[in-house]
Amino acid sequence: MAWNYRVIYQPKGEEITWDSDTFSIREVFYNDLGEIEHWSDEDATPYGTTFEELAADFDLMQEAFERPILMVIETEEGLEGLIELEDEEGEEEEEA
Repeated sequence: MAWNYRVIYQPKGEEITWDSDTFSIREVFYNDLGEIEHWSDEDATPYGTTFEELAADFDLMQEAFERPILMVIETEEGLEGLIELEDEEGEEEEEA
């Protein structure tokens, strides 16, 4: 199972407001088809048992800013899901 860090956007209400909503970096896990299986409940914090490991983990986190933002949504089944956002205006790119 593959994983990476992604920026997760979580709106506080029904409408996207950007100024009162939250952004965080989380670990996102993918199946063999590259589809999102699940993501961490907690915000990510850089970690390492050595300085070099900490720096490498931080570098992986920085790569999250090069990928589309993922927004938390409620699916038709009433579960949480993620969709990719194209830009900060909240236009959806594709469902993930």
